[in-house]
Amino acid sequence: MKKKKVIMGILTGIVGLAILLVAGYGYMGGFRTVEVEEASFGPHTIIFATHRGPYENLEGSWKEFQAQWKAAGLKKCNSISVYLDAPDTPPDELRTILGCTVDELAEEERNALSARFPVFHIPAMDSIRSEFPFRNGLSFMVGAMKVYPEFQRVMEERQFQPAVAFEVYGDSDNIQQIEFVMPVNEPRETFAPLEDAFLTEGR
Repeated sequence: MKKKKVIMGILTGIVGLAILLVAGYGYMGGFRTVEVEEASFGPHTIIFATHRGPYENLEGSWKEFQAQWKAAGLKKCNSISVYLDAPDTPPDELRTILGCTVDELAEEERNALSARFPVFHIPAMDSIRSEFPFRNGLSFMVGAMKVYPEFQRVMEERQFQPAVAFEVYGDSDNIQQIEFVMPVNEPRETFAPLEDAFLTEGR
C-alpha cells in the first residue's frame, strides 16, 4: 500500500510537471501560428557595435554597447540586430551587428552620436516579416525556433536567398515583440560597410 502511494505521488508529480511545461511553452508563444507577410522595411539610420562569435555570447556585447550609448547621452535605444552570416557558419565566425535606430532624434543628437559610433543607413527594401511576442529572455530563442523555419519555407517557395536577417526589438528596456525581417531582393553589397566594420574591430 505504501509503495502504491509512492508510485502515485511520483506519477502525480510527473503529470504536474508536464502540465507546467506545456503551459509555459504556450505562454512563451510556442503554440502560436507563425504568419509571414510581405512588407517594406526601412529606411532606418542606426549607430552600431559589432559582435563576433556565438549567439549565446551576445548578451555581454550588448551590455558593453548599452553602457557606451548611455554614456553618450542616448536615453532610449530602439534596438535592432543584423545577422550577417548563414546559420551553418562556425559559431566563432558568426558576425552580428547590434544597433540603435536614431531616425527619431534631432539632427544635433544624431551628429553627436555619429561622432562616437559607426553609422549605417538601411535603405527601404522589400522584405518578408513576422512578429513574435516577447515574454522574457527565452523569447529570443523560442521566437527564432518558430519563425525561421517558416521563413525558410517561404524562401524555398519563392526561390530567393536573403542577404542578411534583421531582428527589430524596439525600446530595449521595454520589449513588447520581436519583428523578424528578411530582405527579398536587396544585394549583399548594400551591407558591405557592416562587413567592413569587422575588419577594423579591436583597432
